Amino acid sequence: MEDYIVSARKYRPVTFDSVVGQKALTTTLKNAISSGKLANTYLFCGPRGVGKTTCARIFAKTINCTNRGADGEACGECESCKSFNEELRSYNVFELDAASNNSVDDIRNLTEQVRIPPMNGKYKVYIIDEVHMLSQAAFNAFLKTLEEPPKYAIFILATTEKHKIIPTILSRCQIYDFGRISNKDIIEHLKGVAQKEGVETDPEALAIIAEKSDGGMRDALSIFDQVVSFTGGHVTYQKTIENLNVIDYDYYFRLTDMFLEKRIPESMVLLNDILAKGFDGSHLISGLMLHLRNLLVSRDACTLPLLEVSDEMRERYKTQAAKCSPRFLYRALKICNDCDLNYRFSKNKRLLVELTLIQAAQADEDDDSSGRKPKRLHPIFKKITAAEQAVPAAAAPQATAKPVIAQPIPEVTPQPAHKKPIPTVKGDIFTSIYGNNKQAGRTDQPHGRQTVQVIDPEQHPAKPLTLDALQDAWNDFAATLLRQDTPLKNRMINCRPAIKSDTVFTVVAGNAMMADEIRQAKDRILRFVQDRFINPSITMEIEIDQSRNVEHLLTHEEQYEKMKKENPALKELEAVFGLELR
Repeated sequence: MEDYIVSARKYRPVTFDSVVGQKALTTTLKNAISSGKLANTYLFCGPRGVGKTTCARIFAKTINCTNRGADGEACGECESCKSFNEELRSYNVFELDAASNNSVDDIRNLTEQVRIPPMNGKYKVYIIDEVHMLSQAAFNAFLKTLEEPPKYAIFILATTEKHKIIPTILSRCQIYDFGRISNKDIIEHLKGVAQKEGVETDPEALAIIAEKSDGGMRDALSIFDQVVSFTGGHVTYQKTIENLNVIDYDYYFRLTDMFLEKRIPESMVLLNDILAKGFDGSHLISGLMLHLRNLLVSRDACTLPLLEVSDEMRERYKTQAAKCSPRFLYRALKICNDCDLNYRFSKNKRLLVELTLIQAAQADEDDDSSGRKPKRLHPIFKKITAAEQAVPAAAAPQATAKPVIAQPIPEVTPQPAHKKPIPTVKGDIFTSIYGNNKQAGRTDQPHGRQTVQVIDPEQHPAKPLTLDALQDAWNDFAATLLRQDTPLKNRMINCRPAIKSDTVFTVVAGNAMMADEIRQAKDRILRFVQDRFINPSITMEIEIDQSRNVEHLLTHEEQYEKMKKENPALKELEAVFGLELR
C-alpha cells in the first residue's frame, strides 16, 4: 500500500505556469529571470494558501537551472533541478521558519552561512517564511545583510502580515502582493484534481468548497480531501453541505420568497427548523446577507460577473432577482447588516433574528404603513377643500368677507410627557393679514399642494402678552429643541424674558456670547411666541446685563502693584533687598 499524500502536497505546482490565480506575478518573475535582472531581496506577501512559498521554491529552482527553456521555466532534467526535486531543496536553497527561529542568534547563524559561496550553481537562495515573526532585535541584525549581501545571495521573505514588518526592511525589498484566488480558478483546479483522482463531483459541491476556502488553494484542497473521504469518492452537493455544516442555498431562496409574499409565520417556522439542525443564528444572517447581495448583483448585466456560482445557480438567482425590487433588497440588506452587528451583544439572540426576519418581510412597504404616526393638525386650523378653493373670489359676498391668515400645514413636534403638544409651524403663518386675500391661495407646501389653512381673527383674537404666559412659551420652546440645539437650550434656561410693552418683550443675557447664541435663533423664538399669542406684531429685544461683567484678569505686574498699594511694607522690603519682579 502506497503512502497517502494529501492533495495540497501531491498537486503542489512545480512550474510558474502551474501556479493558479497569480498570472501577473509569475510572468514578472519569469521575465526577471530571463533578462538576468534579479534583485537581492524579494518580499512575497498575501493571504494564506495562495502560493507564496510555492513561488519562492520555483524561483529558487529556476534561477540555478542550467538549461532553462525559451518560456523561462526550469528544465527539470539538469543536476540542479534533479537535486531540488528529490528533497524539495538543494545545497543552494535554504528555508528558515521565522516563527520558531526568530532570535538574534538565529539571524547571526544565517549571516554566517551567507558568507560561504555556492558549491555548485550560481546563486544561494534563502527563503524565510513568516518573516513578520522575527523580533525587533533580529530585524535590526538582519538589516545590513539585506542591504549589502554578496552578489550570489538572494533572500525571499514570505509573510501574511506585511504591516508588521518594519519600514527599513520593506525599503530593501521588491514587494510582490499575492491576491486571493477567485472561486472560478479554484473550481477549475479542483475539477482537474478530481479527474486525476477518479472522483465524481457536482459543480454545486465544488462551488461550496471554493466559497468555504476563502480564496486559498491549500484550504480548498484540504476541504476537498475531507469531503472525498466522507462521500467515498462521489462528491455531491447534499453530502458536501452536510459534512461542512453549511446551510443549504434552498433555505435562503425560500426565505426570500416568504419575505416577498409577507408569509411571516412560515419564515418563523423555517428559522426554527434551521436552528434545530444545529446552525447558529449568525450563520443564517451572514448567509442571508450574501444571498441578498447575490440577488442585487443579478439584477444588472454589468454586475452579473460578480456572482461566483455555478451556471445552474446563476439562472436561479436571476429568476428570483426579477421578483425583487431594488428598494426591497437595499432595505433588507441594511436590516440584516444591523442584526449582524448587534448579534454578538444581544442577550436574546433568537428574538433578534426573528425580529430581523419580520422587518425584512416588511422592507418593501411604504413609510406610512410602517407604523409611523400621521401628522396631526392643531384644532384652530381649518382645512379648505378643493371645492371651496374652486369658488371664484368675485362670487363671494362682499359684506361677509373676513380677513384671513394663510399658512402651510403645521408639523407637530413631540413634546415631553408632562406638557401638552404644541404645534410648531415652518414658514411665516402671518403672510396675509387684514383682508389681503390674494395671498390666501399661495402654496408653501412641497410637491405643489394647494391645501391652505386659515385663521379667523374674530373667532380667535390675539391673546394678551403677560409675563407668566410669556415664561411658559419660553420654556415650551426650549423643551422642543433637539439634541443638536442643546447649547441654545442651556442659554435659554439661564435667561429670563421680561415684558416691555403690549407687543414687545426683552431678553436679558448674562454676556455677549449668550446674547449672540439667542440672537441667531431669534426668528425661530419670535415665530413660536407669535404663534402662541396669535399676534404677528410681537417683537423681541436682546440686552446684555452689564452688572454681571467682571474685570479682566490682571497681569503679574498689575497684581504686584496692587499688592504694594495694599501693603506699603512690601515696597520697603523691595528697596532694602533690591528685589525685582521677574
